[in-house]
Amino acid sequence: MGYRQRDRLKHQLMAECVYAAIYAMRDPKGKTVADMFPQIFEDDDDYDDEPPITEDEAADLQALMERINEQSETQP
Repeated sequence: MGYRQRDRLKHQLMAECVYAAIYAMRDPKGKTVADMFPQIFEDDDDYDDEPPITEDEAADLQALMERINEQSETQP
C-alpha cells in the first residue's frame, strides 16, 4: 500500500499543471483533471486485501522493533 501512495501529491500536482497548460491552449470541453488522469485520483480503498494484523503479530512486531532499537543504541 505504501508504494502506491508514494509521491501521490507530486503526481497530482503534475496533472494539475498539465491540465492548466491544456486549458490555456484550448478548451478542455468540460473535462476535469480527474477525468483526464483517473488513475492518479482514484481511491486506494478497494486495494485493502490484507486482513488486519492480530494482537500476537502486533506484539511480535513491537518486540522486534525494541530489539532493533537496543542494537542501534549499543553500536557507535
